[in-house]
Amino acid sequence: MDEIVARDTRNASTGGMLWDQLGNWILGFNWYLGKCSPFEAELWGILDELFLLLNKRYKRATIQTDNLDVVQALTDIGLEDSGITLLRRLRRIMSFEGQ
Repeated sequence: MDEIVARDTRNASTGGMLWDQLGNWILGFNWYLGKCSPFEAELWGILDELFLLLNKRYKRATIQTDNLDVVQALTDIGLEDSGITLLRRLRRIMSFEGQ
């Protein structure tokens, strides 16, 4: 997954490619996000990927990111009451893993 945020305008886009567990290509995507931070762009990219996979009836996914802040935010139990709606939404979707 790749996110791009222009420093001067903060205009952002996200894109990525999805593969199944055998390495077969599922689909690719690219969206314009508007104005946001790199942190928010990464979260939007992950959320979009999860929705695409859920829409195709996949029940499990491995998320790969090189953004340590995002990894910590998604895995830190202490942020359960985070005021970031996007982060809460992602955590709610991820909590259904294995159900």
